Amino acid sequence: MFGLMRHAPRLPYCGTCKTLGVLYGQRARILLNHDTVFLAELLIAHAGETEWGSAYRSFNCLTMPARTAELPIALQYAASVTVALAHFHVADHFADTGRFRWRVAARWLSPAYLRAAARLHGWGFPLDEVSAILASQTAREANPQSLEHVAEPTMTATALAFSHGLRLMGQPQLAESTYRLGARFGYLIYVLDAYEDRERDLKTGAFNPLLTFLEIDARNEILAVVEELEPQLPPALGDRLRTNVEERLGLRPRVLQHRCRKPARDRWRQAVGFARSVRDRELKGQRGGMVKGAAVLASVTALAFLFPHQARRTESWRECLGVSMNLMALGAIFSAPAGPPTPPPPHRPLSVHQAVPPRAPSGGGGCNCKEACCESCGEGCGEGCCEACCSGCDCG
Repeated sequence: MFGLMRHAPRLPYCGTCKTLGVLYGQRARILLNHDTVFLAELLIAHAGETEWGSAYRSFNCLTMPARTAELPIALQYAASVTVALAHFHVADHFADTGRFRWRVAARWLSPAYLRAAARLHGWGFPLDEVSAILASQTAREANPQSLEHVAEPTMTATALAFSHGLRLMGQPQLAESTYRLGARFGYLIYVLDAYEDRERDLKTGAFNPLLTFLEIDARNEILAVVEELEPQLPPALGDRLRTNVEERLGLRPRVLQHRCRKPARDRWRQAVGFARSVRDRELKGQRGGMVKGAAVLASVTALAFLFPHQARRTESWRECLGVSMNLMALGAIFSAPAGPPTPPPPHRPLSVHQAVPPRAPSGGGGCNCKEACCESCGEGCGEGCCEACCSGCDCG
């Protein structure tokens, strides 16, 4: 993770989500997707903005930034692009199918899109050009000439979003190289989505380029694009891109679904220890406070036992209580362990990156997994923690 992420965990993801809520209403938060979060991370890396308000932190999904003026421009831009691209996506589906649900979705999204379009036009974003190129998708699918031919609208729209974002961040000298980066990332998005939709499109009869151009080895094509993109990205972002793509291809297990196999007694003891440290900080310099101290000890112990990874990153009682409103933490309780990855077809050669053996943690006693690797790993994990509970975990 970037250094700034230590100060604001999951900042691009949670920050973009909350900025969507502030600018375009709470309903717009369901539009959040990993592609525009990737854009936000890239802009953050170049903007160098490290000290953002606590409202962007991931402890409480219901806590929102107070004023629009305080929203970082990188997150405003990523949120606006999210809404605009969602509008074009809905319009494309409605044009293709004419189904009532897409008409309803278009009407529901229209107010947010009008506000996003106004903001993007104010930044000089070529929204009309993006609209025109995306509108050509149907005609291209009716007469496909190649995979790149049908992927070009997505490639161009993504390239424009990336390059204009760098200009907005005050980095016009990087706009040209970022345009090329965005085009290849858009190609990756298009091919990866087509790869995942093959079975569904085969049943429904919808257009899928991988069902049209059968000679293309989609899996190796996707991995080749990742190989091309990695050197152009900050190391942490490139590593995370490969991890996410390999998970979606079934080449490595989804490690977030796994938990540390620590005995409940050890987990409870660590939770009590953490709760006592929070209580001592909260009562420092106060007289009495027995009732508050008991409340802090009881509530923090319970939360640190249920959500050890999230709770132990908090710095106050209030932040710890907010973890109970963290949707991702709540979802982790009910998530099922991931099954084994889908094996690749035996007759196709695999790249060297397709086999991802687990790495033993470094540092000798503590669990040194990267953030968001072992969701439930906390302080005091045994030496074999990552190897035991997070097969494929990239520890450093």
